[in-house]
Amino acid sequence: MPEVLRNQFSAELLKARTGAALPVLLLVALAFCALGQLGVVYAESDPSAAGAALTERIVRLGGSAALFATLFGALHVTGEFSSGSIGRTVLYAPGRSAVVAAKLLTATLAGLVFGLAAVVCSLAVGYAALAAEDAALALGGSTWATAAAVLAVCALAAPWGAAIGFVVRNRLGAVLGLVVWGTLGQILVLGQLPEVGRFLPEGAQFAVLGDSTGFPHAVAAPYGLLLLVAWAAAVALAGVRLFGRRDI
Repeated sequence: MPEVLRNQFSAELLKARTGAALPVLLLVALAFCALGQLGVVYAESDPSAAGAALTERIVRLGGSAALFATLFGALHVTGEFSSGSIGRTVLYAPGRSAVVAAKLLTATLAGLVFGLAAVVCSLAVGYAALAAEDAALALGGSTWATAAAVLAVCALAAPWGAAIGFVVRNRLGAVLGLVVWGTLGQILVLGQLPEVGRFLPEGAQFAVLGDSTGFPHAVAAPYGLLLLVAWAAAVALAGVRLFGRRDI
């Protein structure tokens, strides 16, 4: 990586580490994950007999952190537009494309942090909740495959949010849009138009996570991963083009 791009990336990492968005959203994401995992364990009539299937469901719920990773990516970009500091960022950067690339890469690393934290939280909460029910986690190859899926979904969700930030630019609009779509919107589309929803990012996430009960119409996991990459690339390209053309 050229030195100027490395410096730009280091600057974006510093913004991500020192801002409040990352720790706050991470804590909220883990709280939501933990509540869901506790609910799954205590709703199971016989946790000790559920075995690997229950452990996979517990870990799979870590995928809910993807929404918060998306919000971080959007805030990492739109925050600078709202404060007006994006102009200074562009002034000291080697080019606008370098700004986009550095922010997308920073968001990807943050997404990995969300995914890793969600997996660790899943295992810790699952272990404690199952121990209280005289049961134990059933760790195996499928469990680690589900954990890898959670990492992949979160890692792609954050740059997706950052790319949307470059397209929308307004902080409130981006956050509200992502939250409404991530909750009500996807439920309506996936429920009423499953043949369309299976090709949308949310349907692709279900595919990667292997959640056939949550969305039985999902495509196969490899195709879901390709869909997530394609969606992220398409929105990133739109963000690059718009960021290069519009005034800041």
